[in-house]
Amino acid sequence: MDSIYQYIAKLEQDGREFAVCTVIDARGSSPGRASFKMVVLSDGTQHGTVGGGKLELTVLGQARDAIVEGKSRVVTFDLSQNGKDSLGMLCGGQVTLYIEYVGSRPLLYIYGAGHVGRFLATFASVVGFEVTVMDDRPEFATPGRIPDAHHFLTGDFVELVQTTVYGAQGYHVILTDKHVSDERVLKALLERKVDNHYIGMIGSRSKTLEVFRRLEATGIGREDLARVFAPVGIDHGGQTAEEIALAICAELVAARHDHTLADSMKNRANVIGLLEGKP
Repeated sequence: MDSIYQYIAKLEQDGREFAVCTVIDARGSSPGRASFKMVVLSDGTQHGTVGGGKLELTVLGQARDAIVEGKSRVVTFDLSQNGKDSLGMLCGGQVTLYIEYVGSRPLLYIYGAGHVGRFLATFASVVGFEVTVMDDRPEFATPGRIPDAHHFLTGDFVELVQTTVYGAQGYHVILTDKHVSDERVLKALLERKVDNHYIGMIGSRSKTLEVFRRLEATGIGREDLARVFAPVGIDHGGQTAEEIALAICAELVAARHDHTLADSMKNRANVIGLLEGKP
């Protein structure tokens, strides 16, 4: 059987969401001793122990609450029969645990396995994203070219968007090798109304304006277009593929933490304002 540390490592590798419950202080006749650990998944599955019995059942509930809230916590239990916060146990004593919430990795879908996509996969993987790379060129979307991506999908871009089983609140970055492919992917994502936290598309201000005008003419609402990060990335002045990928990754991290960057290229380009005829 794997050790609890091997089990935790496997959960992190799989991008799972869980809580690690560690006894950090035990006094009196507590069944759980300092350093005892238990891992709890969102469905209540557990691995390890913090002492068993009513204590463990109570900690299990606290761990599931921590997962729902997405926050770690320190909890202390009175193990006597009496007292306001007691668990009604005969053993007596007191035990304190640290319940550490470990979140699942956010899902990033990169459309385009060119130079920018390759570097973005590396940077995004380092900062905790689970990366799927898509391309209509099978020879480009491979572990050999992009070793830091976790998944690869190949085929026609629109068919991929229409058939892929996406995770909830995913991040989507459109970086194909053709302007027309970028537009087709964006149109397909918006028409399918893919559940997302972020959609971004590479390109200049003029390209973005042209694409948005055409999509609006097909019936895609301006509110949907306004939520697209295009041109994608923060404007740090860099021009190389690595620098562009870094600019995009920085914007992804900001979006992940619900921060708005004042120097976002989306804000500076003011494409929606141009659609409305504003300077």
